[in-house]
Amino acid sequence: MNTDLSMATASSYHPSLALGGVFLSLFGAAWLAAACFAYAGANLPMFATVAILCLLMTMWAILTFRSRRRLFSGVTDRTAGARVRRGFAVVNIVQWSCIGIVVLVLALTDHAAWIMPSVILITGFHFFPLAKLLRYRGYNVTGTGLVLVAALYILFGGAGYSVALTLLATGAILWTSAIALLCAM
Repeated sequence: MNTDLSMATASSYHPSLALGGVFLSLFGAAWLAAACFAYAGANLPMFATVAILCLLMTMWAILTFRSRRRLFSGVTDRTAGARVRRGFAVVNIVQWSCIGIVVLVLALTDHAAWIMPSVILITGFHFFPLAKLLRYRGYNVTGTGLVLVAALYILFGGAGYSVALTLLATGAILWTSAIALLCAM
C-alpha cells in the first residue's frame, strides 16, 4: 500500500472503499425517507421507491467490493491497514459522540430545531478526515456539500418546506457520493 499522503488514483483504491458505498446508500436512504415523510407524510410509493433504490445501490456496492477484492493486486501493508482501521474508528467515534452530545444538549435546552442542521454539519465535517485517511478526494466534496446544506438551513431554515428540502438535499448528496465513489472504483 502506498504510504505517501498524496491522494490515490482510482485504480489504486483499496476494495474496502467500496463498502463506503453501502454506508452512503443506507444513510442517504434514511435522510431521503425522512424527506418523503416531511413532504408527504406516510406515502408508501415514495418510501418503496427509496427502499428499492437503496437496495439496488447497496447491492452494487457489495458486488463492487467483491469483484475489486478478487482483482486487487496492491501490496498489502498490515501496518498501514491497521492505521487506517484505527483512524476510521476514531473519526467515527468522535462523530457519533459529538452527535450524541449535541442532540442531548439541544433537546435538554429546548433547541430541538437546531438538531437536524447540527447533525448534518457534524456529519459533513467527519468526511474531511476520512478523505485524507482513505485518500479519496470525493469525500471532500461530500463534506463540503453537507456543511453547505447545514449552513443554508441555519441561515434560511424555518420557512415552508425547508425541513423537507434540507433532508432531501442531505440524502441526495449522500447518494450522489455513493454513485461517484462506486463509479471511481
